[in-house]
Amino acid sequence: KKVTYSVETRGLITADLAEFKQQSNATLNDARGWSQLDATFTEVISGGNFTLVLAEASSVPVFSPTGCSSTYSCTVGRYVIINQDRWLGATPAWNGGGGTLRDYRHMVVNHETGHWLGHGHQSCGGAGQLAPVMQQQSIDLQGCTFNPWPLPSELWSSRI
Repeated sequence: KKVTYSVETRGLITADLAEFKQQSNATLNDARGWSQLDATFTEVISGGNFTLVLAEASSVPVFSPTGCSSTYSCTVGRYVIINQDRWLGATPAWNGGGGTLRDYRHMVVNHETGHWLGHGHQSCGGAGQLAPVMQQQSIDLQGCTFNPWPLPSELWSSRI
């Protein structure tokens, strides 16, 4: 299955956009991720199946004042929005759990794309277990171990 996406920015972007594009594409096509749905993710100039947005924190709520905040990333309709502050520094919960910035970037791209694929949020299955990628790991690990990749039980989509 070919899934296409375009990349846009909102607000003042200080992060390296080429790095964002490269790392996001690598995450989307990693053998540990959503590519297990027999999907190949390809960036296109415009349009595509969804739009991946790197947004300045203050620009995130513009997508949905009730569903998005300047604190985290979110997904609204066709827009998979990555909060630049989170991209550049992860979150206290993630950093406190010993996660790396690169793994956070994998997780946030996988989590928000997971919403676009049709997933809702999940909870930790038990202390010490890997967190589902659809758990809000940015906020609280709930006793789980940080995990940037979808679990086998998460490998489905209502969209593709």
